[in-house]
Amino acid sequence: MLTFIQMEFLKLKKSNIFLLSLLMAALPAVLMYIATFAFDEVQSFELLFTNVNMYMSVLFAVLLFAIIMAYLFGREYNEHTLKAMLTIPISRGKFLASKYIMFLVWVLILTAVTSVSTLAFGFLAGLSGFTIKLFIDSFANLLFANVLLFLTFSPFVFISLFVTNMVPAMVGGASLTLVNMLVYGQTWAPYVPWVCPYLIASGEIAEYSVSIMTPYAMIFATFIIGVIISYVYFTKKDVPL
Repeated sequence: MLTFIQMEFLKLKKSNIFLLSLLMAALPAVLMYIATFAFDEVQSFELLFTNVNMYMSVLFAVLLFAIIMAYLFGREYNEHTLKAMLTIPISRGKFLASKYIMFLVWVLILTAVTSVSTLAFGFLAGLSGFTIKLFIDSFANLLFANVLLFLTFSPFVFISLFVTNMVPAMVGGASLTLVNMLVYGQTWAPYVPWVCPYLIASGEIAEYSVSIMTPYAMIFATFIIGVIISYVYFTKKDVPL
């Protein structure tokens, strides 16, 4: 499995979508930087980090993760390399696991890019109130939210295996983004798996009259269901030439 992960890194270095994902991860910070001058909305580092984390976790990351998931899992079909990959003595389960690990590493990289770009644009805008603790806490909160969000995207693995082009994933990601925009702030937001990660990481879940275990249950149920159906489908389906 380590060989597969190393191969994924090598292929990722040559991929344009990796660069595009980095740019998209920095986009919330760019937009909030513009807002500091256009709308006079952000006056401190604390507010900047809070806003960027919210927009990234609730909106941008949802679409971005859907595209990444479709790319990682559907690429082997589209490039007709899956048949050759599976000739290596490794189970299909480990093959899927290596893809999940690669996706998680990608998420960690994007989280770092978002936090660092927010820090840079905050200094560029001349904001006040920066401390090392604030940066570390903000990064930790965003990382926690993104890791939880990563778990909710296992159903997209099945979609990417079932329909191997990126269009369904992009449509699904865009749809979830709209759903999050409508759901965020509503009383039933803790029951939507793709909103729960930010509510938990930011502490906003305390504002809802639900047990903290409810959003966790929604996230892990989504993850388990997605893993099971994608594993069953992938291990039973014949690989096309």
